[in-house]
Amino acid sequence: MDNAKRILIAEDTPEWQKFHAALLKNYDKAVLDFVITDCAKDAKEILINNKENPFDLILTDLQMETDFQPDFAGEWLVKEIKNIKEYSKTPIVIISATYNIGFIAYNLSVDYLSKRSLVNNPDSYYLMLDEKLKL
Repeated sequence: MDNAKRILIAEDTPEWQKFHAALLKNYDKAVLDFVITDCAKDAKEILINNKENPFDLILTDLQMETDFQPDFAGEWLVKEIKNIKEYSKTPIVIISATYNIGFIAYNLSVDYLSKRSLVNNPDSYYLMLDEKLKL
């Protein structure tokens, strides 16, 4: 998959992992190569190990492992990503049901999608992919 767009997803809930996978497999504007991991620490490790062939988009949940209190794991991950030179311009989107997701995303200077709205409007996921992957 040399021309594939690479996406990393940090999501700990199996149902949401399946949701991501189903939508990405049905996306018809580009070949997508995606990796799903269930925690922020593993996501960071995957990013570090893929600097030579970086991901084109990073999607993260907020509430995963609880090691980063008072921040959410997803907040920690976004901050860590911004410190990795090879990913300084990579789009990051938080996808979460957290009530203050907009505020958190704004403070981290990233975009977000509410899981609540995605359930009723999965097309917004495809619009996000179009925009972030520049298709």
